[in-house]
Amino acid sequence: MICLCCGKEIPMKDSTTQEIKSCWHNRCIKKFFGTKILPDINISEEMLKQLAEESINKGFTVPGVQKKLSLHLTEENQPRLTLTNYPTGYILKPQTEDYQALPEAEYLVMKMAEKTGIKTVPFALIRINEQNDKLAYITRRIDRVKRKKKGKTDLLAMEDFCQLDGRLTQDKYRGSYERCAKIIKHYSEFPGLDLSELFLRIVFSFVAGNSDMHLKNFSLSETAAGSGRYKLSDAYDMLPVNIILPKDKEQTALTINGKKQNIRKKDFIIFAETAGIPQKTAKMLIDKVVSLQTNYLEMCRNSFLPQNMKESLEKLISERIYTIT
Repeated sequence: MICLCCGKEIPMKDSTTQEIKSCWHNRCIKKFFGTKILPDINISEEMLKQLAEESINKGFTVPGVQKKLSLHLTEENQPRLTLTNYPTGYILKPQTEDYQALPEAEYLVMKMAEKTGIKTVPFALIRINEQNDKLAYITRRIDRVKRKKKGKTDLLAMEDFCQLDGRLTQDKYRGSYERCAKIIKHYSEFPGLDLSELFLRIVFSFVAGNSDMHLKNFSLSETAAGSGRYKLSDAYDMLPVNIILPKDKEQTALTINGKKQNIRKKDFIIFAETAGIPQKTAKMLIDKVVSLQTNYLEMCRNSFLPQNMKESLEKLISERIYTIT
């Protein structure tokens, strides 16, 4: 039995009844939700469909292609995640009829990113109710920070690159990763570190088939509430889009060295030079991703994905790594 949060084993012999029932370690529940037991999300299939339709008009959804629901954690008697407009601390992405195993796919790529050393938002898989074996993807918002002593929540300013570049949401695919580097240089408190992190995310996303890293999937967030000092936000919304939408032949959401297809190692090196990333650093980060091929493939095989998606993703990862070796 594998924990739906950390991905590590839950040994049947030494685990509590709650851990076995929820497929979450007790320590993971405490770390992710701050509660002793897993919050209740008893939403039926009918209610989920109805809420998704209503949420469009009530502001419950988060902009994007996937169906996303904003949730608030209440801790009166029984911890419960409820659909709400404000305050919201969690985002839930349930299964969709349009595409196969989206929650499982996002969880896997985020775990791979984590393995690569990329800073990620807190994320996990969770069952919406006990009667339903379908998994949903859940993430905790990082622009909400609870004060331990006073029990209050600080709101951190968080701006995506679409906003920082003065673009409308519909223009999120217009632009380049070179432009993203300029945004970091202009606004970040730690431009050197953030540029290296940006480079690592772009290389990793290419290898994982994540061709949807557009301007809204990069953000800068305050280092502390009201500080006015910004750094690159932790990674979010990473999916193997080239597997989910195989007809889409573009390998990146934004151009790199003027290209979205037929990306090669030299394109990343040229990008690094343009962005002001030392060539030695760029090659080291590429080698880091390449060295994890065996880990990525093993993670695919041990994932919650259906077999056909496992095989497709393993093939894609191997092919992409070959092009940058």
